[in-house]
Amino acid sequence: MAVQFELYKTPMPKEKKNKVRYHARPISYETVNTKKLVYRIHDRCSLSPSDVTATLEELKYEVAQCLKEGKKVHIDGLGYLQVTLSCEEEIRDPKDKRVHKVKLKAIKFKADKELKAELSDMEFHRSKYRPHSARLSEVEIDMELTKYFSENQLITRKDFQYLCGMTQITAYRHIKRLIAEKKLQNKGTTHQPIYTPVPGNYRVSVAVKYKE
Repeated sequence: MAVQFELYKTPMPKEKKNKVRYHARPISYETVNTKKLVYRIHDRCSLSPSDVTATLEELKYEVAQCLKEGKKVHIDGLGYLQVTLSCEEEIRDPKDKRVHKVKLKAIKFKADKELKAELSDMEFHRSKYRPHSARLSEVEIDMELTKYFSENQLITRKDFQYLCGMTQITAYRHIKRLIAEKKLQNKGTTHQPIYTPVPGNYRVSVAVKYKE
């Protein structure tokens, strides 16, 4: 499977505010949890799911103990783990002998060359669904729907989301607005809505008959 990505506007310094640039970010719609990881490992070796789970639990414990001791942890082929720190108050003089409040900031990970090599053949595809909403006006949305309904009778929330380049939440909000304005109507069910134009909108003059 390919890695899905989307383009985001890159913040520019004030002296270059007239320049617009974009950068790519990966979009992940699925998290592989421990249970899934256990069975993926189990499918590739002779270890039972229980053995894999126990090994991962012990690995987690030992890594945490080593980090607590201020050590770096290196897992061959995966990478390095180490803690980073921060101070709870400003320190202006390094010779100050007071006890400063230092706390854990983050756990830093640096990938091994072997891991990077494993990822060298990755494929990348532009995400079909946008994680951030396009700024379409209500008129522009109506124009997109008019073009859409010239070739289609029905539209789902996912179709609407993709058509207008919106997030799921923004798509729901606009669909709700269009229903209130009597431009769209739900011909499906509450849990599986299917939307059609209200006759007289989007150049549709006859009600669409929809059967599940």
